[in-house]
Amino acid sequence: MNKDLEIRKTVLETLIQAEKSNIMSHVMIRDVLDKYDYLSQTEKAIISKIIKGVIERRIELDYVLDIYSKTKCAKMKLPIRTILEMGVYQILYMDSYDTLAVNTSVDLAKKKGFSSLSGYVNAVLRNVVRNKENIPYPSKDSDNYLSVKYSVPQFLVNLILSQYDFETAEKIFKASLESDCVKIRIKEGLSEEEKAEVIKELKSKNAEINQVFESCDLYSVKGAGSLSGLKTFKEGKFYVQDTGSYILCKNVPFGEKILDACSAPGGKSIFLSERFPESLITACDISEDKTEKINENIKRCRAKNIKTLVADASVNNPEWNGYFDVVLADVPCSGLGVMGKKQDIKYNLSEDGLRSLYELQKSILLNISKYVKKGGYLVYSTCTINKAENEYLTDEFVKESDFEYETPNFLPEELKESCRDGRISLLQGVNESDGFYISLMKRN
Repeated sequence: MNKDLEIRKTVLETLIQAEKSNIMSHVMIRDVLDKYDYLSQTEKAIISKIIKGVIERRIELDYVLDIYSKTKCAKMKLPIRTILEMGVYQILYMDSYDTLAVNTSVDLAKKKGFSSLSGYVNAVLRNVVRNKENIPYPSKDSDNYLSVKYSVPQFLVNLILSQYDFETAEKIFKASLESDCVKIRIKEGLSEEEKAEVIKELKSKNAEINQVFESCDLYSVKGAGSLSGLKTFKEGKFYVQDTGSYILCKNVPFGEKILDACSAPGGKSIFLSERFPESLITACDISEDKTEKINENIKRCRAKNIKTLVADASVNNPEWNGYFDVVLADVPCSGLGVMGKKQDIKYNLSEDGLRSLYELQKSILLNISKYVKKGGYLVYSTCTINKAENEYLTDEFVKESDFEYETPNFLPEELKESCRDGRISLLQGVNESDGFYISLMKRN
């Protein structure tokens, strides 16, 4: 088997497994790349690009296939549909020869036992090649324009359009398809020489690196590949952390006793331990697996003042009532702010699922608020842009509780317009950030 076909066979098997299992695609991609670590960086990049691309653009790919195939995608067998999706993605979005995309797709059909359909695969993909510059996409005023162009289920398009104007919604969806960089935070307290060492090592991997905000040790890194093997990462000199999480931690007030109630993988607790070395930080999450991940990162970053515990944030611990100066919870959410990094999130949501999430978020917020001392602070956050999980929920909570919104004390000039009455709402495509919501509240 030639290398091009071998790579695409790996992609096909991963995509089929992703569709049949509940494992998130970004986890599967990581595992596959680890398994085939002997491949070159270029070959691993191709595997990652096709898997991500097919998943995040599936609605558009199926739309195109339904135009050029007599058999509609809904009636295709999974292997054939996936082979065709891979072929169309390569034809439309990869700088490779169209002939390579067609031929490897035909060969994959034969390898998977569909020799009788190899001619059909060839005909459909060659039809796409001939027409790729003139595909009749929906017009901008069509009901399904945003859904097809940005591969977002219509239910989610309708949800976002009910909360944001069309222009903002399109920016959000467009940015979710273009999310190809990570943010890193350089550890506080490092010398200028140590900071320069981090930057130098990243640049040695041909990374494009830029400071996100002036006077902030937060950087955007593009094109570096995996960062976990870097010497400065292993030494805990930087942490992968997006803008929203960074802004949240910079706005957490000092407290002698701080609770991070939904802590995994521990980035916020570690940042707070750097900011407040005299505080005692309790980092909790719901399972041993999650707290084990927190402990791994604590060890790598050499944090000294964090205690980890397994605890369900929605279940009350009477010993904690009124005990903490500061409590924060980055609660489980729909994840619509990170669709670009977790490509299958948008396909797994439903109206019932969103209602269940809301009830869980509300129960966590009501419970952890009991842990805050009089005069103490409560920080609630999500990585979604759905207002029902964000400002609608915290507005209702503040109205019915003895908490009130507190004005953030740290906000870069570029984000000032994203803050309203103590609530910060960051949107991908609008801000230099994933989608993220932060509310800082003080107990009277």
